[in-house]
Amino acid sequence: MTGGTDLQRGRTTASLVGGAVVIAAAGVLLLADAAMRGWAVMPHDPIPAPQGWFQHLARAVANDVTPIFWAAYLFLLDGLLVRLRGTSPARENPGRFLVCCVASIPIWVVFDWVNFEYMMAWDYHGLSENFWHRNLGYAVAFGAITPAMLMSAEVVRALGFPEVRLRPLTIGRTGRTVMIVLGAAALVFPIAVADPVGSLTLWLSFWLLLDPINHRFGAPSLIGDWAAGRWGRTFALALGGGICGLWWESWNWFALTKWTYHLPFLGPLEQHRYFEMPLAGFLGFFPFGPECWVMFNSAVLLLGALGVRGLTPPPEPAYCG
Repeated sequence: MTGGTDLQRGRTTASLVGGAVVIAAAGVLLLADAAMRGWAVMPHDPIPAPQGWFQHLARAVANDVTPIFWAAYLFLLDGLLVRLRGTSPARENPGRFLVCCVASIPIWVVFDWVNFEYMMAWDYHGLSENFWHRNLGYAVAFGAITPAMLMSAEVVRALGFPEVRLRPLTIGRTGRTVMIVLGAAALVFPIAVADPVGSLTLWLSFWLLLDPINHRFGAPSLIGDWAAGRWGRTFALALGGGICGLWWESWNWFALTKWTYHLPFLGPLEQHRYFEMPLAGFLGFFPFGPECWVMFNSAVLLLGALGVRGLTPPPEPAYCG
């Protein structure tokens, strides 16, 4: 780490303060709206219309709280990383960070497409009928998911999460081929069964499919980490996925533009929930962090093959952003 970043460490940035203030204010307004509607929850209860300017303001936040919270969370993470280690992925390589945000949109659209078109494992409620309003909300929220997971993993590391060293695990050419085949099968399975049970393979499919390809062409890969006995990045990314899962489910419960889950294959376990998410289904957030990282590195690899330069991460083996 350079002297410049050492001088930045411990500094409170505008992004940290601004992100925290927006999250706190939006959280208060979301809870205020929930209280004024008698704690009614969409889509299970009837939602009364707002009355007066404050109720209309709180209702506007309740309708758009997902993109508001996601955007503010990215600013908060940036500020936390500057305070903890003197820099953040958004500051070290703004171009790479922008690509991460843009790539995050199609990454998440893929999962939405499979879930809606084939598995019907979740559903959205209360979406704006205005085309521009609805799709701007999609873009902001979807564009924040991958960088938020990767930056959450960076915060975990900056807080002292150890670089876990275990026995090296070398996956040879045959093993990598098997991973690719399994990944392809895991991706086809949800589409073939057209049932929420496909969730059991969807959240591992792209990890298995793409990480061996990234490794083959010299991009950062978890396979490469494991071969060197480095497991800290894998675990930190899994924690980043879990943190974001806790975060977005917590506001989703009282939001008026929200999603609900339908996972009948869990049987009685479906009724044990963290807000809208079945607790057993929550386990899917942990592989989702590494999977998003793998998919992002595949996007960077593709852009590099197309001639785009300057997107490689710093030469630091456990880097997550």
